[in-house]
Amino acid sequence: MSFQELKRRLTTAPVLVLPDAKEPFEVYCDASKMGLGGVLMQKGKVVAYASRQLKTHERNYPTHD
Repeated sequence: MSFQELKRRLTTAPVLVLPDAKEPFEVYCDASKMGLGGVLMQKGKVVAYASRQLKTHERNYPTHD
């Protein structure tokens, strides 16, 4: 995905789709010292977003596998 495409997707309102249990899902996630987030996708469309800030004690946990 190009930088311009990523920028466009981040600055437009998301449209969520209903999941189809018969199709495979894709999960993308990321974490930093301050928070974490993820996207559930199917057929290149967003099914759900999730994100939150880490609590103070959770910031001590490693963010890698």
